[in-house]
Amino acid sequence: MGRQFLSYLPFTKETWDRTAEWLGESQGEYWAKTNANLCQAKSDLSIAIDKLLEYGRPYTAINCLYTMHCRKQPINVAQIVNALLAFSSSYPSSSSDAYTIVELVKILQETPEVSPDDLFRVEWAYLPLLNGYYGATPKLLESGLAGDPDFFCEVIGLIYRSNKNDKIADEPSEDRKAIATNAWQLLHKWRTPPGMQSDGSFKNDQFSSWLQRVKEVCTESGHLEVALIHVGQVLIHSPADADGLWIDRTVADALNSGDSEEMRNGYYLNSRGVYWVDPKGKPERELAEKYRKMADEVENKGYQRLAVTLKDLSEHYDREAERIVAEHKGDDYDN
Repeated sequence: MGRQFLSYLPFTKETWDRTAEWLGESQGEYWAKTNANLCQAKSDLSIAIDKLLEYGRPYTAINCLYTMHCRKQPINVAQIVNALLAFSSSYPSSSSDAYTIVELVKILQETPEVSPDDLFRVEWAYLPLLNGYYGATPKLLESGLAGDPDFFCEVIGLIYRSNKNDKIADEPSEDRKAIATNAWQLLHKWRTPPGMQSDGSFKNDQFSSWLQRVKEVCTESGHLEVALIHVGQVLIHSPADADGLWIDRTVADALNSGDSEEMRNGYYLNSRGVYWVDPKGKPERELAEKYRKMADEVENKGYQRLAVTLKDLSEHYDREAERIVAEHKGDDYDN
């Protein structure tokens, strides 16, 4: 009778204390079934969160944590880590609770006391949600790619087969497929070039040493070509040089090198983000002009191979503009 009676009481600290007193070691029956009406809980929810996690209800614990966040109450970040990791194995990527989860991830990202290991695991677990839609990106994972060449090479190895392996690979397990999918999404989201600092500055020597290490490791593992393509893709986000050139000269040197064709190909492939189709081809013509000017600038500075890639891009977008206009010829659009 006591258990049923307790379930009818408001979800408050007084009820939680009575539950511990009356049920003792059997209090899990209450925590496993309580509807946890958060409108009734006006006090600190930390006790309830610990109990909900202890008795296998991380989803409800997450809602408690988000409620505390909305009420501007102090939150124990260790509870956020524990709740998110406990829920991650059962979390559906299409869940309507994505916003709530991302808000809690952002709290962890903004709290210096959170250990890098904990934040790494949380970002990895919820990587599909950290796409910028709710204002969050995988900050630690991205900085790991940009700052740790061995981590970048490890991610490459999770996705691609070595060109030194002639064996036909076995069908990967579901866990292996999930890891590879996460690794691919991480590289797809990557926007921080190696050498880029959190304050917006760029360290040329760090970029050069990072690239040299990647070449060494991926040459040995048999992943050099695909690795350099991905490096080229992120270099589209490189900063301008201090002398006014639109690209840092150390990066330009690397892209212009005779053995960097794969990097230039990656740069070419990542030359455009999300866009909409204008039947008059205006965005394409603007991109064509942009890359034409960029090509002229680097050609004048002696970066001939990079200039050729940029000229190819300019011509590509000229052709795209012509194709789009031709496809929409005769459509009735306002002038």
